[in-house]
Amino acid sequence: MKYILLSLVLAISFTIQAQDSNQAETSIDAQFKQLLDDSNNFKEYKVVKETDINKLRKNANESIQKLNENITSLESSIVTKDNRITTLENELAGINTELSEVNAEKDSMNFLGIQTNKGFYNTVVWSIVGLLAFLFIFMSLRFKNSNATTKAANKQLATTEEELEDLRRKSIEKEQKLGRQLQDERNKYAKLKGDK
Repeated sequence: MKYILLSLVLAISFTIQAQDSNQAETSIDAQFKQLLDDSNNFKEYKVVKETDINKLRKNANESIQKLNENITSLESSIVTKDNRITTLENELAGINTELSEVNAEKDSMNFLGIQTNKGFYNTVVWSIVGLLAFLFIFMSLRFKNSNATTKAANKQLATTEEELEDLRRKSIEKEQKLGRQLQDERNKYAKLKGDK
């Protein structure tokens, strides 16, 4: 019997709590309408039970308290999110700075110990290549011209040496011929002197 009575009391208390929670869960406006519908009329006034108005006040205070808790929770969530956004913005700024540095490094290179832009480097290198190509062509033309001049001079030298050799040979022949004639004359002179 005690168990049945205890079970009955528990069932009733759960039912009352469920009704209270249903009333708390319904909107305050709906509760006001329900209160006015349930109240009695006296002339142009409404007569409301004190327990009903106290229950409505309690429910309104609980709703206000829940709303205030939600507001506080949302405000702290907003502050947390704002802090997180600020942190992420700072990280993004740092990453953008690093990205700019990486792009600057990618677009530049170390040339003769100086950090230079790739465009400037390309300009310098191609200018040097162009200058060297110009000097190569210029020197090749000068060499060709000098080589042609040297060949002509060597040909002229060979011709002159041949002429000089001919002249020397002729000169030696003439000298030998004159030497023979001189010897012949000496022999004749010596013979003439010997005959006397």
